Amino acid sequence: MSHLFKNDLSIYFKIFKILIIIIILFLYFYGYQSYQGNKITYTIFSIVSNYLLIFAFRKKAIFFETFLSLLLWLGFWFKFTCTIAFTSGQFKEGVGLFDYSKTLFNDSLIVSIIGLLAFIISGHFRQLFLFNYPKKLEIQFFKNNPFILGQKKIWIIFFIFCLSIAILNFYFKIYQKGLLPIYDINFITSGTFKWLLLFGLSSISAFLIFYEFNYFKKFFLLSTFVIILETFLTSLSMLSRGMIFNSCALLFGVYKFSNKISKVNNLGYYLKSFLFIIIFFYISVSSVNYLRANYFYVGKSAEYSILKQEKQSSSEIEKKFTSFNENNSEIFYLLVNRWVGIDGVMAVVSKKDLLNMPFLISAFKEKPKADSPTFYEFTFGLESMNTYNSQLYENVKGNTLPGIVAFSYYSGSYFILFLIIFFLCLLASCLEFISFKVSSKNLIFSALIGEVIAFRFIHFGYLPQQSYLLFGSILLTLIGLLIIKKSILKS
Repeated sequence: MSHLFKNDLSIYFKIFKILIIIIILFLYFYGYQSYQGNKITYTIFSIVSNYLLIFAFRKKAIFFETFLSLLLWLGFWFKFTCTIAFTSGQFKEGVGLFDYSKTLFNDSLIVSIIGLLAFIISGHFRQLFLFNYPKKLEIQFFKNNPFILGQKKIWIIFFIFCLSIAILNFYFKIYQKGLLPIYDINFITSGTFKWLLLFGLSSISAFLIFYEFNYFKKFFLLSTFVIILETFLTSLSMLSRGMIFNSCALLFGVYKFSNKISKVNNLGYYLKSFLFIIIFFYISVSSVNYLRANYFYVGKSAEYSILKQEKQSSSEIEKKFTSFNENNSEIFYLLVNRWVGIDGVMAVVSKKDLLNMPFLISAFKEKPKADSPTFYEFTFGLESMNTYNSQLYENVKGNTLPGIVAFSYYSGSYFILFLIIFFLCLLASCLEFISFKVSSKNLIFSALIGEVIAFRFIHFGYLPQQSYLLFGSILLTLIGLLIIKKSILKS
């Protein structure tokens, strides 16, 4: 990113890097002092974890590696260190039967180190022996570029379409995080909505801004605002607090693409875009926190909650997340505690006697059950994490997730753990590169696909056999792109 900070501005980039190093050293110092187990183990864990930040932004990193590196860093070292150094040392998102002994702490860090190393080594293997993105890209010409129809018309139609999908999903509750569907909607309709909300609309965004650039030979700030607004609307509609992921993936894709075609946007473009993301992310998280607490977690609607006054009065409902400080406190809690990673490993190592290959295989047999704990929750003593009053919270179904590292250690073998993560990461990298090829070298779309896969990996563990739904939808998206390229967008 240093090319954005030219001449006098380069000093700010250097200051930024120094500041990051100081923060890491500060956290490491307090983490080292607070860690109860073997200090050398914690130091190795810290070195491997923080190498992820270098690994994420090296010149030949692909998008999947960048996003998964950051999610792993947040879910493992950042979360672990902040918890043991600046809180009571209790992990609030669930560690099962973990007894906080020195032995289990060391075991957890060793499993984490092996998992992180498997990912890092797979990335370097991909870089050396499989593929890399080209250093430079040529600006392409598309005969049937959709922006021939008019720039304003296309973005207005797209915005109206996004708004319509968001409103329909919000009203009919087709797909919302942590909530069960209320209406019986057919598989095709619900599947289409899920695809659009999770990454379908963002995929369309990626192609619109890609073809817009190829037509006008520049990126428009207003267009970038529209695609960020799309992620805001879909996240709010899903009651998801993850708006920042798709929006940052798209913006990072724009940055990488513009760099490779030597049409670099100025620093102001990215600062304004990122500021817009942060503002809408804050509004999104605050709104979702309020909606979840005041409406959807107490029944089917606001009107329905009034009928439940014997369980919770409407005045009590109105008190949730109404103050600025209360809302910010909840957001701060989420920023530290809600990353998936180390706590899953801690829960798994606490029941080592269960771990073996048959146990790992049995995990793939899990089937969805609306009224019972998940395989992970039931096995590792986490049933209480998502236990709700069946009458008051009848439409709620939250799940605690182990993550890819903890799940891979179900085998109880360090070697199997390493192999699973190594090969899964290679397959994910290849799928991202296929997306790049199929999409006419659209790096913005590749960035989105890399982020979507990384997000799935970090949240892996619930209904693992249903991963085919996500990867199948990605493959269907790529097949659709091939059809469109051959029949409509001939270049």
